[in-house]
Amino acid sequence: MSKLKGKNIYLAKGLLFLLPATAVYVFFAVIPFFDNLILSFHSWSGFGGKEFVGFSNFIEAFRDKNFLLAIKNSVYLGFASSLVSVIVGVLLAWLLLYVGSGIGGFFRTILFSPSMIPAVITALIFSFVFEPEMGILNRLFEAMGLESLKHAWLTNKSTVLNCILFVSAWKQVGLTMVLCFAGMQSIPKSLFEAARMEGAGEGAIFLRIILPLVMSFVQLSAIFALMAGLKIYDTVLALTNGGPGKFSVVMPMWIMQNAFSFNHYGYGASMSLIFVVIVLLSMVLAKGVVKGETYEL
Repeated sequence: MSKLKGKNIYLAKGLLFLLPATAVYVFFAVIPFFDNLILSFHSWSGFGGKEFVGFSNFIEAFRDKNFLLAIKNSVYLGFASSLVSVIVGVLLAWLLLYVGSGIGGFFRTILFSPSMIPAVITALIFSFVFEPEMGILNRLFEAMGLESLKHAWLTNKSTVLNCILFVSAWKQVGLTMVLCFAGMQSIPKSLFEAARMEGAGEGAIFLRIILPLVMSFVQLSAIFALMAGLKIYDTVLALTNGGPGKFSVVMPMWIMQNAFSFNHYGYGASMSLIFVVIVLLSMVLAKGVVKGETYEL
């Protein structure tokens, strides 16, 4: 009886400690979500009463060519940037295993630093890189005698999305590298030594030993990168503002414009719910494709 009473006391204390965080989460996440859900079935300009319109906002969203383009752009940026950042990040982590701890720490800091720079600052830096007249990239091509490769990178429909993709992937590579490097460091060195004694090369060790053992870290990195790519907003806003025209518009940008610039709050709420569903489905797909496993070492 006393043991049961002691467990109840510990349970009560645990719930008491959880109460502040739970209250904050409910107040700032759960209640706004359901409020947004209710708003999505109404037409409201921000003034006056709300008019119930049923599923009209959702139907209108799927008839909106700009929103469909925004979905396409966000999905492309999300999956492509996560693929690039994960591949490059894993390879960088693998290469850093062969670097001494002193110089390795320096390179890890340098490679991780883009992840710590605010997205708007990153976008402003790359706006100077991609600038058509004085930009570093075009000047580099000019110095190399490759004038034919010079472009107006951010105002050309054929290059603007890939420029945004590059900036997004560049920002995410460092986080993938750090996570995967931590996983690789936890692998016993005896496994590498045994494989080398059996005649395995470094490539085979990476593919047969290292990569399977760090797949859980790769999965986590892929999910982080995918979320960042899907939710990209400030980078696009600072680089192109959705241009040229609406060619580089993304879901968060189009939702914000409709809600806070055009005062279509109900319509913006419906698009945000569609966005949430797309993000959740993408997370499930990424988790299924990049399967993380746990091994006993």
